[in-house]
Amino acid sequence: MLFNLIMDKIIANLPEKLGYRMGNARIHIIRYADDTVLIADSEENLQTLLIRFDQMAERLNMEISLNKTKSLTISKNYTRCEIELRGTSTEQVPNCNYLGVEISAKRDLKQEVRIQAMKAARISGCLYNIIWSNKYMSTECKVRIYKTNVRPVLTYALETRAETTCTQQLLQTTEMKIIRAIHGKTLRDKIRSDHLHHLSRI
Repeated sequence: MLFNLIMDKIIANLPEKLGYRMGNARIHIIRYADDTVLIADSEENLQTLLIRFDQMAERLNMEISLNKTKSLTISKNYTRCEIELRGTSTEQVPNCNYLGVEISAKRDLKQEVRIQAMKAARISGCLYNIIWSNKYMSTECKVRIYKTNVRPVLTYALETRAETTCTQQLLQTTEMKIIRAIHGKTLRDKIRSDHLHHLSRI
């Protein structure tokens, strides 16, 4: 709570007008605990935000880690972003992982969703011998475990991106593979996916 109070004071002193416009609002910072992202629509504004953030942090006896500070420009074409912190240039990266979400400079949504689907598939694979193929466990119980332990990973941050037909199909394909594993069915059994989906009540 003390940390949050300090961070709230820092944020209150950051100029919102330097942020990125989304609809009628401007977003200039997002954070979770000590994971902070500064957002601006230009290199100059981002540099100003970083300096102001650093100055306020220093006043409150906090220090930004130079090694962990990176810059990322989201654009279809490569755009150089030269940001400095206390006289040291920050590293510009092509992608980063923020709170479990892969964000790429070119916003390759297909790749970002593919990574999410792979995470869910790995968890499902770990559960196969213990849960999915367990003959003594009801299908209802297996589906409940899927909904609480696997599906949240598959759909994590879904509301933060614009879905396409391709990404939707990727998520649906991954889910159906898991549902078939839960029911102990393969494509050779010639059972329609929508029928299994209905049986699972998903």
